[in-house]
Amino acid sequence: MQKKIIWTLLGVGFLWILFDFGKELYSNNESKEAQLSQSIETDEEESLAPPIAQTGIKIGQVAYDFELQDMAGNQVKLSDYRGKKVFLNFWASWCPPCKAEMPHLQEFSDEQDETVVLGVNVTTSENNPGDVEVFLEEYAISFTNLYGTVKQFQQYQVQSMPTSYLIGSDGIIYERIVGPVTKDMLETKFSMIK
Repeated sequence: MQKKIIWTLLGVGFLWILFDFGKELYSNNESKEAQLSQSIETDEEESLAPPIAQTGIKIGQVAYDFELQDMAGNQVKLSDYRGKKVFLNFWASWCPPCKAEMPHLQEFSDEQDETVVLGVNVTTSENNPGDVEVFLEEYAISFTNLYGTVKQFQQYQVQSMPTSYLIGSDGIIYERIVGPVTKDMLETKFSMIK
C-alpha cells in the first residue's frame, strides 16, 4: 500500500512538473511571438517611412546648404528658399554662354512666383571684383546674386560655366545642367518639379 501511495505521489509530482514546465514554455512562446510580431510591425513601419535623402550634388540628394554674401552685403542661405523651387546658377562676367543666358534668367525670374533664380558668381575667376556689379547693371539683373567662394565651387563641382542645378521645394536636386539655358527650357523643366 505504501508503494502505491509513493507511486501515486511521484506520478502527481511528475504531472505537476510537466504542467508547470508546459505553462512556462507556453508563456515564453507567447512572449517570443509578441516580440516577433512587434519587430515585424516596427520593420514594416520603418519600410513605409520615406527615406532620408543624403546631402550632396547628385540627383535625389538634398543640395548642400551654404551661406554667402549678396551684392548688397546681406548674408543669404540656400536653405532660406526651402518651400520654393530654386534655379541655382554659377556664372562669371567674362563667360560668353553666361552672357547669352542672363536675359533668359531675368525674364524667367520676372515671371515666376514659385521658382527663385539664385545666381552665384564664380568670384575666384574674375579679374576684377568690380566687373561683377558692372555686369549685373549692364544686363539689368534684379534676381539675387551672391559672391561665391572656393568651397561652394568645389562642393558643386563647378568646372565650366555656367553650371546650374534645378532644386525642388523640398531641397532635393532634380537636375544638373552644364551650359546655358533658355527661358522656355526652364519653364518646361520646372513644370515637372514639385
